[in-house]
Amino acid sequence: MKKMFLAAALAASICVPVYASQYENSGDSVFDAPVFDEEVNASQVVEKSDREENKGKALPINLTGDQAEYDSVSGDFHLSGNVVITQGLERLETTHAHGNMKTGDVWLEQGGTVVETGNRMTGKWVHYNFHTKTGEIKEITGGSKKEWYDAPHATIYSDKLVIDEGGVMSRCPSKEHPPCLSVKATSFEIYPKDKMVAHDVKVYVRGKHIYSRDIWVNNLGDRKMSIMPRIGYGGSDNGAYIKVDANWQFNEKTEANAELVKYSKAGYKPMYSLDHNERNFSIEYKNGWEEDDDDWYKKQNNWKFRYKPHHFIDGLPLSYSGYFEYGLWKNEDRGWKSWHKEYAVYLSHDPIYLFNSKNTVLNLTVGKKWVNESLTGDTLSTDMYYATLSQKLGPKWSTWVGWYREDLTSTLFDIGQPDMAKELRNGLRWSPNKNDTFTIVNRYDIGKGHQYETRYEWLHKFCCWALELSYEKEKAEDDSSLKIMYYFYNL
Repeated sequence: MKKMFLAAALAASICVPVYASQYENSGDSVFDAPVFDEEVNASQVVEKSDREENKGKALPINLTGDQAEYDSVSGDFHLSGNVVITQGLERLETTHAHGNMKTGDVWLEQGGTVVETGNRMTGKWVHYNFHTKTGEIKEITGGSKKEWYDAPHATIYSDKLVIDEGGVMSRCPSKEHPPCLSVKATSFEIYPKDKMVAHDVKVYVRGKHIYSRDIWVNNLGDRKMSIMPRIGYGGSDNGAYIKVDANWQFNEKTEANAELVKYSKAGYKPMYSLDHNERNFSIEYKNGWEEDDDDWYKKQNNWKFRYKPHHFIDGLPLSYSGYFEYGLWKNEDRGWKSWHKEYAVYLSHDPIYLFNSKNTVLNLTVGKKWVNESLTGDTLSTDMYYATLSQKLGPKWSTWVGWYREDLTSTLFDIGQPDMAKELRNGLRWSPNKNDTFTIVNRYDIGKGHQYETRYEWLHKFCCWALELSYEKEKAEDDSSLKIMYYFYNL
């Protein structure tokens, strides 16, 4: 018979700002498809809500086991059997555990599993403190659904996990052959749902050493592996292409990038950038080419400052964000060039989980954008309204419907401008197995009262590679386009 004990943690939880989604100046990327977090279940949604309401207060530590001993005076406890210890979203699983409820210390000397913020690490020896959110794991394996780690030792901090005695990271789960892609490093610093920083890196493909670098910073939200080349077909106007990303990491916050891409029809269209990323803001410098609907624009000396979304106050589910962009933009086909100044502010509500379920999510954002063009001397502005409702229909099906309102703010450039002022967008996604995903997206022009376009997508994942096919049928102008991409997968 299982027994359960409850005790309050004596120290307050550390408050980490929650960053809401930042919406860029392109209507096509707004609420295009839902992403359901498989690490979150209905009970965790409640726990998150409770934690927001009780910031600064202690959360209880819950212990369950087939056999349990507890000393109420000293706080010492011993558990055995099917042992589960939780506090909020932190969770320990093992067969034997002992510790102290007053200090918050737990030892899994016969091994166990630590589940924390999307990571699941199994070790042969584990220590964790629920008050300080710190700990230690020896001889670890596991990771998240995106990365697998093997390492002799890791240290848990309140905001990150550090593999500090060397290790191997891979995204290939196959045991029948060497990983398609693996990375060895002297240390990995993993910031959950943010980034991974590796030092003294060696990259291997099928067990063969390809190259080395001093430091590698990988944003965990990116889909495509930037350290490997990509090939594809960019449509009838651009033709086939090969793309290589070169990266120079100065430190954990500053890097230089070169996106080198050659199209069979559009030619060589490189983009060079310098990025500096802080916790609250980022600064980006760009010089090169960008595409929008098969039209190419050259950005020269283009600076962009982004202020990342932050909550106004603790407990209030509203975040503010914004950006400022300034640079020389050119449309060589039309012979236009203009110093382009653009800035915007956003107010976003945290994701709203309807019916206390992870399966129904509502997102809401409002904003204001201003654009000034030196060529015309005009300054145009628009109010922006975005709303999307996403529904997970089952393990293989999901759907969503989105509405947004945004007017044109530039008469010179189409890049970053909405295709229509009022749009209704809906989509359906089907994943019949772990390797294939099919998506259909319909876009409806509310202002003109007709269907704008339909997009069909197919994503097939191999071991570490992915093949992505997209076909767009633009009904408003009776036009269509086909795009194909083959790349290393980063999810």
